[in-house]
Amino acid sequence: MINNDERTVAMAHPAFITETTSQEEGVFVAMDLTDRNVLHDYATSEKDVSRTSTPKNDVIDSDVANSANESHHDRGCQDKLSELKGSSCKGANNGIRRNDDGQPNRSTALTAPSSGDNDEVPKESTGYYTIAPNVKVEGLSFLQKLREYRHTPCFMTPLSTLVLLAVLCSSLVSLLLMIPQFTIGLLLGPLVRRQFWLVEFFYRWDVVGWGHIKLMEMVGKRNGGGSKSSSKGGESKSSSNHHSNRGSTPASTHRAHNAKKKLQHLGLLGHSDTLHQRIAVVPGRVYIHPIPQFVDNLCYLIVCLPGSDASVAASMSNSNNMGALPIIGVLIDCGEATRTLAYIECIYELYYEAEYPRCKYYGSQDGEEDRRMGIEIHAILSTHRHHDHTAGVGDLVKYLEEARREISDDIFVSGGCAEDDNKRKSNSVYSSPPAKVIVVGGAVESVPHCNLFVKNQCFVPLPCVSTVDSNGDIPMANDMNSVVSIECIAVPSHTRGSIVYALRNRSAPGTLESAATYSALPLQAHLFTGDAIFSGGGGVPFEADLEYPQDNFVKHPNKLKTKNGSSSFRPGAGGLSMERCFTEVLTRVTTGTPHEEQDVSSREIQSRTLLYPGHEYTTELLMRQFDPKTIPIDGHWTRMAPSVFFATASHFFVSAHKRALPQGQKLLSLPTPLDKEIIVNPNFRSLKRRGEHLVNALRLWHEFGAKNKIPIVEVPPNNLTTVKNYGIPSPFKTLYAEDLDTLVEDLRSGSMTAATAADRLELLQRRVDEKLIGRRPIPNHLPSHKNVYLGILALVVLGSPPSAVTISDALIMDMVAPVDSNDLLLISKKRLIAALDGLGLMPSGESIGLEDIISLLWREARLDEDLSLEAETPNNSDIESTADAVEDDLIELGMLKLALFGVSLNQPSWFAKYCLPCRNPKPVYCETSWTTDSKMKRTSGELVRHDAEKCSVCQCVEEHCSHSVYI
Repeated sequence: MINNDERTVAMAHPAFITETTSQEEGVFVAMDLTDRNVLHDYATSEKDVSRTSTPKNDVIDSDVANSANESHHDRGCQDKLSELKGSSCKGANNGIRRNDDGQPNRSTALTAPSSGDNDEVPKESTGYYTIAPNVKVEGLSFLQKLREYRHTPCFMTPLSTLVLLAVLCSSLVSLLLMIPQFTIGLLLGPLVRRQFWLVEFFYRWDVVGWGHIKLMEMVGKRNGGGSKSSSKGGESKSSSNHHSNRGSTPASTHRAHNAKKKLQHLGLLGHSDTLHQRIAVVPGRVYIHPIPQFVDNLCYLIVCLPGSDASVAASMSNSNNMGALPIIGVLIDCGEATRTLAYIECIYELYYEAEYPRCKYYGSQDGEEDRRMGIEIHAILSTHRHHDHTAGVGDLVKYLEEARREISDDIFVSGGCAEDDNKRKSNSVYSSPPAKVIVVGGAVESVPHCNLFVKNQCFVPLPCVSTVDSNGDIPMANDMNSVVSIECIAVPSHTRGSIVYALRNRSAPGTLESAATYSALPLQAHLFTGDAIFSGGGGVPFEADLEYPQDNFVKHPNKLKTKNGSSSFRPGAGGLSMERCFTEVLTRVTTGTPHEEQDVSSREIQSRTLLYPGHEYTTELLMRQFDPKTIPIDGHWTRMAPSVFFATASHFFVSAHKRALPQGQKLLSLPTPLDKEIIVNPNFRSLKRRGEHLVNALRLWHEFGAKNKIPIVEVPPNNLTTVKNYGIPSPFKTLYAEDLDTLVEDLRSGSMTAATAADRLELLQRRVDEKLIGRRPIPNHLPSHKNVYLGILALVVLGSPPSAVTISDALIMDMVAPVDSNDLLLISKKRLIAALDGLGLMPSGESIGLEDIISLLWREARLDEDLSLEAETPNNSDIESTADAVEDDLIELGMLKLALFGVSLNQPSWFAKYCLPCRNPKPVYCETSWTTDSKMKRTSGELVRHDAEKCSVCQCVEEHCSHSVYI
């Protein structure tokens, strides 16, 4: 029997080979582990068999085992033992080595297998094979067979050769197939690389717009501010109550709570609580109300109340004339009709219902009172065609036209009143059909349902509602054109026909002004920018020219080394296109007003200008500026003044606080004043950095390159002026702690008056505007090729208006046409001066004014013989004088860069730029220019000035550091 301490281990195969060992001896046998009876019989036969005495290391012949089996076992056992001997023992062990006492020897080893049954077996084993073993294993599974074949050289060697040949053949075929693919990719690469085409062309499909709107509605519902119904206008209107209780205070807390509760009940409150927000354009007449749309979109409602003139007031005081004139309204970017109508009703009930009843002349088909609106919408303005800004226009227009099908003949709607009745009728864009709703959009923008197409620099005809008596006279009128105007500013970048609408509290040229003295109010501008300009950023240039990665010099500064100084850039591509649009808005605010006011600084006008973007992106865009993973457009924060960093940080903190409020209480961070955006917006800061490049080049040119010098004039210092903030004031002011402590000590000691303290406080705020590290070009050195290139870019961005995408667009939109060569770009002197002034780069207290240097550069670049700086005042009545003034204002870029930087007009051709033997990455300078004659070296270095003892941040670090050891 086998002892209990014996263990079995599979040798040749787990199912057929076992090893039995005792404490003293070991033996290798082969048998089937599944047959326990055979194992018992075989162990018994081992004890009873008679053996012949053999030497210690002799091998027992296999016949002895056969005779023992025949003596003590039946025929079945003999067959099993023969099977074990013939199969397992032959393949693994031809014999068993035993000791003198007949017990198995522990040091037994397998001998070389025999090639046949009659082969002679070696008498002694040395622990290794003297003949190459050849084992045939049977009964293996599929995976085991696969493993055997995989490691068989005679099988795998030819198979590996075949696989290698197949790989080589397939690689050759793939290479042949890749040649046309490479050719197609080389030709179509610029087209495929422009991923914005998906937005420019595919976004026009209705199914894409439907999917976009549905996605935003789902996100809005998830955020808790989504609409419960579709964009149909009638559902919200039918559920509104027109007979609310009138209180003495329209904006009382109770009425505001009811209005908000109504919107919450309808599921139309939106992403922000905007009911309490109302911006006055003309107090008592024109107001702006923001309306939330979708997830973060914004619609704006401009309302115009009936006039407060004496004639209108006397007529309105008559009980018969109560409700004769309606409140007229204009919408900008309507994305959701249902939410918009609900908000219009709530705004009317909250602010205006107590004083202005619904107009009795506006009726529905059945004369139902609930179909009359408190604020009659007559115009919808769209900044661009994207669905999130125009999805609600169709339903809203349909609802309004159905509600006004039976408008009374006693009222007349036109595009503005004038003394001449024929002129009034010719401008009646609203009267055919009667009381229709006009939809305004860019002439090349293809805005849905658009029926009034506007172009650059035109004024939108605003609605005018007037009563008509039996004689055809106009006793009363609510004319929106008499108090405000809306000018169109074309910004072709986000889309090819994007429009920025500039609302001003001045009437448009050629319209009848109101009898009231609204012109005495300070000039204000309200810019509805859509997706062109955001607070803290700008829109994506989807439809601008293609911008390649190497054009982004911020992320790829080494690409400037391969750029040629001959203006080898695309002014209408990507980022440059957006910067030119930003400059266009900046300059049109100050120089494009209907009634240009004198003695008003650009800084004061910017403080009165408010921006109304189409999305609430403020917090996200400001957060990107502090993200270390995002490369800032304007470089590192340490290169800027401390006030820029703290103004951006405070604006972010305030915006994040308003947007972090609970759902239903979130507040808008909009609108923002333009002067603040110039500080916190990286696109405006990029413009200022370009302006600094140009200012340094202008002063260097005047010192060394100008043929004529401007006489030095002593200018008395200007008095400090305080600019009133007309926008949302910042809750923070940044001062240096040491300056404030010194001021407090002087006040406590009584050594200064209150007026002096106020002046010093204003100076303390301006001290933070100074950069801590002074940088200026190295004197008597020409700018490097990189700075020359950036200076030419500054001339284009700040001096030329944005060009249209195509020639046809330029003709339709009355814009500048794109040019084949950048040297043909026309640079405007007035625009350049206005841009530098708007960026704060033209201080007035200088001995040599920058404006005089620019005028001198224009004259020398035009090669004028008369270089006097006395500008002749053109006679406005003389057409030739006006044409001469326009011609004097514009000059080609090629002439300017030749005079300013000495860059030759004859630059290498496009072939020489890509031909390696002929390639010259440096610009070619004119041999007769001042840059070549001066023999000055070019350098990109700067003089850095920083005194740690005088720096407000670094001073006395060693003396006052808490970790210092004082001896």
